[in-house]
Amino acid sequence: MKLLILLLSLLFEILKSEPPVVIHPTVWFGKIVGYLDKRLPPTLFFGGITLMITVLFAYFLSKIPEFLPFPFKILAQAYLLYSTISIRSMVEHAKNCIHNDRILPENVQKIVSRDTSKLSDPQLCSAVIESVSENFVDGVLSPLFYYALFGLEGALIYRAVNTCDAMLGYRTGKYERFGKIAARVDDVLNYIPSRLSLLLYALLSRRAIVCGIRKNPKLNGNSIAAMAGLLRVRLEKPGKYVIDCGREPSVQDVIKSIRYFVILSGISLILTGLLIALLEMLKY
Repeated sequence: MKLLILLLSLLFEILKSEPPVVIHPTVWFGKIVGYLDKRLPPTLFFGGITLMITVLFAYFLSKIPEFLPFPFKILAQAYLLYSTISIRSMVEHAKNCIHNDRILPENVQKIVSRDTSKLSDPQLCSAVIESVSENFVDGVLSPLFYYALFGLEGALIYRAVNTCDAMLGYRTGKYERFGKIAARVDDVLNYIPSRLSLLLYALLSRRAIVCGIRKNPKLNGNSIAAMAGLLRVRLEKPGKYVIDCGREPSVQDVIKSIRYFVILSGISLILTGLLIALLEMLKY
């Protein structure tokens, strides 16, 4: 049944890059976090409460399809799983950053938190490549990993935590404390998938796994460093880190990173299906 749900979620992904905003679970998570962020004191305790409420809502959401008759139960589960995965939408966002062989700073700003108005062309290319490679873990590998191990609730709870981290996990101002628990839990949940990503990059290039291990810029930055190695480029987040695995990146490297992202996502889906099949066989 889990394998069927995975296949149906992939079909949804092919048909439409994102669920409609009104019925998008990740958007709902964001609204809950935004509502609590505006009303709760910016303390560590209430940051934890915000995370807990969002996670409980995700768990509750994962159980709703169980009350539906077949086949609506399966379709609802597939839809919810589809909402946790971001393949086609990442490809579209990344491609929208490219226009006439140039990178558009205003569109890059939509997918990264850094100020893109003062970035050089190589730094803009780097920002897109970093976003694409990081999203491979956050938007593809991690939700699939937790779905394979723990079912729909695993994928939805991961997405809830990741949404909390994206909105609160900053080290400035009130979020230094308010978003700290969300950031740490997200780090824990991404720890294994981030390192598993190196095995998938290794299927494409030995250099990728070498850079992914030696040049990792942060706790779960293996995929970013591995992509730098795969492309043989130098990625830079000004004032934060430099991943020196080659030359300055170009628009062509951005296009290649998107292509590799699709390949890696496809491999992840296949391996997830095989893992689910293996786990089902072990039950009997």
